Amino acid sequence: MKYFRGIVCCLLFLSISILIPAAEKLVGEGVTLYPEKTDKPPKINAILDDNAWQKPPIISGYFISNRPVYGEKLSQKTDVWLSYDEDNVYVAFYCYDTEPDKIKTSVSKRDGLFGDDWIGVDLDAMGSRQATYEIICNANGIQADALNTTSGGETIEPDWVWDSAGRIVEDGYIVEIRLPLKSFSFRSGENVKMNLAFYRFISRTGENSSWPQIDQKKGYFNSLTPVVFEKLNKQLRLEVLPSITYGSIQDRESPLSWNGTDSSTQFGFGIKYGITSSINLEMTVNPDFSQVESDQFQVIANQRYPLFYSEKRPFFMGVGNQFNLAGLNGEGNMRTAVHTRMIVDPSWGGKVSGTSGKSSFGLLFANDKWPGREFGDGENPDLGKNAGFYLGRYKLGFKGDSYAGFLYSGKEFGEGYNRAVAADLRLRLKGNSTISMNGIYTFSKDGDDLTESDGGSFTATFQYGKKPLDLVFMIEHYDKNFKLDTGYYQRTGISKFLGYIGPKFYPKNKKLSWIKRFNPFVYGFVIRDNITKKSDYLFFPSIRFSFSRQASLRIDYRMISEYWAGQDYKQSEVYLNGGSQFTKWLNGSLRLRYGNRLYYDEEDPFTGKRLRLTLNARIQPSEKLSQDLGYTKEHFTRSSDKTNIYDLDIFFSRTTFQFNKYLFFRALIQYDNYSKMVLTDLLGSFTLIPGTVIHVGYGSLHQKQYWNSIDDEWEPNSRMGKYYQQTRSFFFKASYLYRF
Repeated sequence: MKYFRGIVCCLLFLSISILIPAAEKLVGEGVTLYPEKTDKPPKINAILDDNAWQKPPIISGYFISNRPVYGEKLSQKTDVWLSYDEDNVYVAFYCYDTEPDKIKTSVSKRDGLFGDDWIGVDLDAMGSRQATYEIICNANGIQADALNTTSGGETIEPDWVWDSAGRIVEDGYIVEIRLPLKSFSFRSGENVKMNLAFYRFISRTGENSSWPQIDQKKGYFNSLTPVVFEKLNKQLRLEVLPSITYGSIQDRESPLSWNGTDSSTQFGFGIKYGITSSINLEMTVNPDFSQVESDQFQVIANQRYPLFYSEKRPFFMGVGNQFNLAGLNGEGNMRTAVHTRMIVDPSWGGKVSGTSGKSSFGLLFANDKWPGREFGDGENPDLGKNAGFYLGRYKLGFKGDSYAGFLYSGKEFGEGYNRAVAADLRLRLKGNSTISMNGIYTFSKDGDDLTESDGGSFTATFQYGKKPLDLVFMIEHYDKNFKLDTGYYQRTGISKFLGYIGPKFYPKNKKLSWIKRFNPFVYGFVIRDNITKKSDYLFFPSIRFSFSRQASLRIDYRMISEYWAGQDYKQSEVYLNGGSQFTKWLNGSLRLRYGNRLYYDEEDPFTGKRLRLTLNARIQPSEKLSQDLGYTKEHFTRSSDKTNIYDLDIFFSRTTFQFNKYLFFRALIQYDNYSKMVLTDLLGSFTLIPGTVIHVGYGSLHQKQYWNSIDDEWEPNSRMGKYYQQTRSFFFKASYLYRF
C-alpha cells in the first residue's frame, strides 16, 4: 500500500505543480457563430453559385496546425460558409492551394480517404462537449465519418447518411456538404446551441489543422466553438431496413469429391425511431452480421494472449466506443469493457440511446445463438440454448468534458451467468491534464459445476499533454476471480503500474525544415502477479521523428523481464517503425522487431532470436485504382542449439477499382505459409447510402493437406501434402434503407 500511496502522491503533485504561463488569445477563441437560415436549399454540386453562399464566409483565413507541429498557421488559406434550413445544416469549403497540381485525392470507398487532402466538420450536436460526429470529405466528395467520445475516444465504425460533392479548381478545391438533421441526435427548440470545429489536412506536408485553434490547456472537446441556430424543429426520425442475405458454403470431402452445399437464405428487418430529437430506439430481427471485409491474417505463432479483431458489423458499430469506461486507453490490461464481437451469432437485438440535459444513456439487448450451436466434435450439453446479453450505460456530464458514469454488463446462459457493475470518472484539471478512473466488480456462476465467484478491478490514469511535453501514468489492479464476458482483457490476479514521459522538440534550422518534430521518450511498466508473487517489466528509451510528406520514424531499445511457467526470462529487442507518403501515388511503411524473446511453451519454454518484419505499400496509379501490398516475415531460432523453431511468411494483396463513389470491385489474396493457407476473396459492392447496399462475394480457402486413403481422412501440413481448395463460399446481400 505504501508503494501505491507514493504513486498517487506523485500524480497529485504533477497535476498541481504544472505551471500555466499566460498566453495570447488563440485563433477562434471566444467566438460564437450565428449561421443565417436559407430560404432556398443549395444544390450540392461544389459550384458555390447558390444564394446560401453569396454572403462573405463565416470563417476566412488560415487554420492553425495541430500535427505534427502545434500552433503554426497552415500554409494555405481556407474559406468556410455555414447555413441551415428546416431539415438540414449546410457547410461549404473553399480550400485555396498555391500548388493545385499537388492536391492528392481519390475515388475510394467510404472511410478510405485518409491518405488524401481532406476537410472535416466535427459537430457536437448535443452541445454537451462529451461526443462529436466527425464528418470528413476529400476533394472528390468521397465521404468518411467517425464518432469521438470522452469515454471511448475516436472510432470510424459508424456511418451516417449525409450528402457531399467536391471538385478541384484552378486555385484549390471546393467541397459542399448537406447534413440532414434526422441523421443526428440534437436538442430541438429555439436558440439551439451546438459546438463545432472545422479541419483541413494537406497530404503532401502532413499538416493537420483546425479552426478554432485547439487550446492545449482545455483539450479538444472544450475548444470547440459554440454555434447557435435560431430555431430547429424536431425531425421525424423513422427508418426501416429490410434485408436479404443468401450464403452457401462447400467443404472438400476428398481429393475428388465435395460435400453437399450448405446454403441458407435469411430475411432481416430493422427499425429505428426517434422518440425525441435526442433519444432513439432501434430493434432488429435476424440481423445480417456477415463480414463484407474479411479479417486480415494476423501472426498467430507464439502468442501469449488472444488476438483482437475490430468490430465491422453494422448493428454494433460504435457501441463499444459509447459503452467503454474512462481510463481504458489501449495501453493497459483491458482494451475495452464492451467488445461486441463477444456476441457472436445474434438472432435479435435492440438498442435505446439518448441524451437529456447533461445526462446520456444507452441500453443494449441481444440474443446469441452461438453458445448453443452443435459442436463439430463432441456433444454440446446446452444444445439449442441461447445466451442473453444485457448492457446498460449512464453518464452525467460535468463542466466541459468531465463526467461520471455507470455501466452494467450481463450475460445469462443456461444455469450460469456473468454480471458486472462498474463506475467511472473523468476529471479535467488545469493545464490540459486529466485523471480518468474506473472500478468494476463481477459476479459469476459456472453453468457446469454451478460454482460461484466474484472479483473486482480498478484503473486510474493521469494524462498531461502540451506542445513541449506529454506524460501518462496508469495504475491498475485485477483480482484473481475477476471475469468480464463482454470485455477484452489479458490477465487476472495482477497489479500494474505504467509510465510515459515524452518531451517534444521542433527544429528551427531552415536546413532541417524537413524535420518537423523529434520526440525522445521513455516508456515502461511493472506487472506484479499476485498469485505467483513474481513481477514482469518492460522498459525502453525511444526516439520518434516526424518529417514532411507524412513521414515518421521511431526507434526503441526494449528491455523485458517475464515470468512464465515457473521461471524468469530476461529479454531484449530493437524495434523500428517508419513510413512515408513518398509521392502522390505511393505510400509505404516498415516495421521491424529483432532480439532475444521467449517462446511460450507450457512444457518446455525457452528463449531465442526472433525477427519480425512487416512491409506495407499502397500504389495508386489513378484516382480510381489502388493496390495494397503487404508482407510479414517472422523467424524464431532457439538460442541454446540454434534450432529453427518456425519460419512464417504472410503475403497480402488487395486490388480495388472504384468506378464511382457508389460502386467498387475488390480482389483480395492472402497467403500464410505457417498455417499453409491461401485465402481469396472477391467482392462487388454498391452503396447508395449507408443501409442501401448490394454486395456480391465469392471466397475460397486453399490449404495444404495430405489425403490418407487408408483412413479416409485429411492430414494437415503433411510434407507429402499439396494445396487443395478446401472451402468455397458465395454470398449475396441486399438491403434498402427507408427514411420517412
